[in-house]
Amino acid sequence: MNKMSLPFEFQFSQSSLEDYETCARRFQLRYLRRLDWPAVESEPVQEAERLAQLGADFHRLIHQHLVGLDEEIISATVAAGQPELQLWWQNYLDQRPAVLAKAELQPELTLSTPLRGYRLLARFDLLAIGRDSSFLIVDWKTAQRKPDRDTLARQMQSRVYPYVLAQAGAVCNQGRPVEPTAIKMIYWYPAAPDQPETFDYSPELFQRDEQYLSELIERIKAAAEKDEFPLVDETKPCTTCIYRSYCDRGERAGALVELAEETPETLDVSALDWDQIAEIQF
Repeated sequence: MNKMSLPFEFQFSQSSLEDYETCARRFQLRYLRRLDWPAVESEPVQEAERLAQLGADFHRLIHQHLVGLDEEIISATVAAGQPELQLWWQNYLDQRPAVLAKAELQPELTLSTPLRGYRLLARFDLLAIGRDSSFLIVDWKTAQRKPDRDTLARQMQSRVYPYVLAQAGAVCNQGRPVEPTAIKMIYWYPAAPDQPETFDYSPELFQRDEQYLSELIERIKAAAEKDEFPLVDETKPCTTCIYRSYCDRGERAGALVELAEETPETLDVSALDWDQIAEIQF
């Protein structure tokens, strides 16, 4: 293989960092070599595609509602859709976070901040800014089942999103820095609307995340310079990896249940062209 260092303009996201942590080779194939997807993630394929579309449809509905489309109009379109989507939409109407009624809402907002010579991006499903200058990051999760709290706390997203907001959130705060203590993050599941998971942020967590993310980016940069992207030792992640045939880790997709807490629409993040996403840079 020819060596391929990180391009100067490379932009990190929670997805790319998560991919590297899961398997360095996956990161190389997806983000540096930009290879086509040679395999499906899971079987049965039609069900995986249905769930991916279901998640995308839910996010679209919520975005339409948050930007002002009439609730009754949306409900009329949902009535002709899948029963699961109808249930999720009704759960959202009945049990969405109460703070949203009194906050300034900025849906699908992308912020970025420099880190170790590159940019780190976070694309929020929703940023809710309270009248008391509190900041709530809301992430709509359409996973088949809700993971436990500790698993959510360890996710790369739980580190990247509040960190980027603390670094780049001044553009949403009248030019003033957003203090870590003013930040909360909530994972909200339409299939379990009464079980949201909320995480407070703090200066201590900010320092922890800055050190962790900085070291991780340095590791990736060093790996690119040496062209060292080894396969993950544990083969379980390979069963739902779209690049497994490149690595001789099997040709048959894993069962859909093996996707565990991750939704298909989350796993498809490499389809996003981050260069084309409008962003607010700090």
